[in-house]
Amino acid sequence: MALGIDVGGSKILAAVVEDGRITREWSYKTKDGEVIQTLKSIIRESGESVVGIGVPCYIRDGICVKAPHIKELTGRELKDIVMDARYMNDCSAIAYGEYYLRDEKYDPLLLVALGTGVGAGLVVRGMPYVGRGSALEIGHIKKYSERRCECGKTGCLETVIGGRYAGTKDMYLRAKDRDEDALKFFESYGKTLAYGLAPAIQLFDPEIVVIGGSISQAYDYFIPSFLAELEELLSYITPDDIIFERAKSLKSGTIGAALIAERGLI
Repeated sequence: MALGIDVGGSKILAAVVEDGRITREWSYKTKDGEVIQTLKSIIRESGESVVGIGVPCYIRDGICVKAPHIKELTGRELKDIVMDARYMNDCSAIAYGEYYLRDEKYDPLLLVALGTGVGAGLVVRGMPYVGRGSALEIGHIKKYSERRCECGKTGCLETVIGGRYAGTKDMYLRAKDRDEDALKFFESYGKTLAYGLAPAIQLFDPEIVVIGGSISQAYDYFIPSFLAELEELLSYITPDDIIFERAKSLKSGTIGAALIAERGLI
């Protein structure tokens, strides 16, 4: 049994996970300046000693080098927050949660999280791949726009498909009403997503690609143009060689963080 916490740009979700099932859970709005206090409160209330925390930041040697959407974490030694917790990039936790929810049978699994920002996670041979701390920061690949990103640089992929910048929530509601402009917006969105993901797919040759995050609600509106564009961008493999699915749960980050901690994978 373990506590998993998924710190997102807009929400903090937490759950006690026993045998892969959620037995108790918490949800808070993310408020920069109050995140650390909230984490400590959840851990204290849960009473769990095994804790995994997924954080939306670039991690190196246990330090949050940069957390674009939660500035209070930037520069922090993560173990100073809670000494015995296992810390990981939030997308690594989500990827592992989605891997578990599919009975751990699709490998490699590539996860892209489309939310406030854009991130990715990878499971290879049953293990979350984290590089030296925060692999697959796909949202911060450059040359996609002239916009300044919260990371401090210009042109990141997330400045064109991240929820903070793209206005996807409003467009999703309009697309549900078959608004023509909104449908065209998601057609374009799918093509841009394909340009962002094609290099990762070409490099990692995943068995499955899972699309998660709040924007995955609009999956049905952007997936046709995404797959059509991907067909043109990939060499040697085609979208037909890969399984594409929407995330099974918005709580997979909590499940993944708990299991990674419990199994000692990071």
